[in-house]
Amino acid sequence: MDHYNLKITFFVKSLLIGVAVLFGACSQPEPAIPPEKILAKVGDRIITTDEFIRRAEYTIRPTYCRQDYYIHRKIVLNSLIAEKMLALEAGADNELVLNEEFRNYIKGRREQAMRQVYYLRKAWEKANPDTALVNKVYQLAGRKYQIHYLRLPDEATVAQFLHLHAMQNISFDSLAADLLNGAPIPQREISFKDDLSDEYQEIFYSEPLTKNQLLGPLQNPDGSWMIMQISGWTTEPAVSEWDIRQRYQDVYDKLKTQAANRVYSAEVARLMQGKKMELREQTFFRLAEILAPVYLKNLDDKKRAFNQRFWGANSEIELDPSWNADVEQIREEPLLDFDGKVWRVADLEKAIQSHPLVFRKRQISRREFPEQLKLAIADLLRDLRINTAAYQAGYDKLPEVENYTALWQDNLLAIYQRNRYLEKFGALAEFGKNYTRVIETVMNPIVDSLQVRYNDKIQINTEAFEKIQLTDIDLFAVQKGVAYPIVSPSFPLLTTDNKLDYGSRLTITE
Repeated sequence: MDHYNLKITFFVKSLLIGVAVLFGACSQPEPAIPPEKILAKVGDRIITTDEFIRRAEYTIRPTYCRQDYYIHRKIVLNSLIAEKMLALEAGADNELVLNEEFRNYIKGRREQAMRQVYYLRKAWEKANPDTALVNKVYQLAGRKYQIHYLRLPDEATVAQFLHLHAMQNISFDSLAADLLNGAPIPQREISFKDDLSDEYQEIFYSEPLTKNQLLGPLQNPDGSWMIMQISGWTTEPAVSEWDIRQRYQDVYDKLKTQAANRVYSAEVARLMQGKKMELREQTFFRLAEILAPVYLKNLDDKKRAFNQRFWGANSEIELDPSWNADVEQIREEPLLDFDGKVWRVADLEKAIQSHPLVFRKRQISRREFPEQLKLAIADLLRDLRINTAAYQAGYDKLPEVENYTALWQDNLLAIYQRNRYLEKFGALAEFGKNYTRVIETVMNPIVDSLQVRYNDKIQINTEAFEKIQLTDIDLFAVQKGVAYPIVSPSFPLLTTDNKLDYGSRLTITE
């Protein structure tokens, strides 16, 4: 038996963008959605001003509402209201809602939001960087380093490299040339604004570095090791008052994130104390052999079939690749022991239906796959333990978590209902070819009729709407290192209507 101890060396990866999606900012969440943040109500559904901005700016808007013109902002609002109306029209017991894959997806989205709340409350709110440290790092934040680097596979290679460099005075370049068989040494530029891990951020921007200085070795999440050498740098000064303020804020935010990550790492270690994962070697390696082609080749027939059934082939729903039929042979076999429970292969398969496996490496070779699968399973078990703590704290009932969950559910229900309408009018196939024309000829009249039907159930905060401004920059936001990386649901392609001639005014009382 291969006893694999689950070591809690937790890397928080891009959690803040997820926190921002939940709350609009990294601040103390209110016990309920503040009334002044509600932009519109459609029956029991709400649309917040933050949601309006995210849906317009974290996804690619269609050309008919891509700019910040007032008319385009009205189309965006009408589209979001139409989405809520279509979700209500779909009902609570349709084919999609009853589908187990859909329910697992929504459950997974809810639990990911709960984990982000857990990070916010247990770490972010408690982290306050030292002012002296902020000022010190600020002095270095304008540097852009040019480095050469080597990625070494294991500790033995690292030890040999360091011995030859230190004891025999062999240069970095010579050693790198030997290891790379004469191929060019990889190089890149490092900027303070880059998405660096806490460890790399601290190495490059806590103290001034010198030319030819050797940095590392640093272990990467995938188990490899990094050794770097400084080949030079440039300094970009902050000149204007705005530049100075912005750079100081950037430094403060990064140091706060580092501090929060340290607090969170300790919190997760506390949750996992005394728990270990012990793999059953025979079953695990059989499973790895079966799953390797599924994940390495991305054979997602199940995803394509599911999407084609409910939304069409281009949906962005994030289902895990289908496990192939070979898993049936070992589905009831014990796979691992964790926290007093024996996990069968079937138990892991069920868990990933609401928490897809997250691999630490983007590119994985066949030889590396078993080790990376092991790490992905360990990270899944860690997240399930955080889920338990979050449920115990009642985070699943928080208004912001419920609103976030409803956001994803309503988006997919609306697409489902839209496609039912299009199928009824024989326009579903044409929608994939020219959606703008189909919206104008088929969907606009349908949405107009729904505006009449739901007129007395719709309220719009026109005062808040008038203050909203949007960018015209295309952005598709993705969060790294989480089960569901797409930050915001796709923009609802439902209407090109630019009139707000329905509903009533939502008045916010102090």
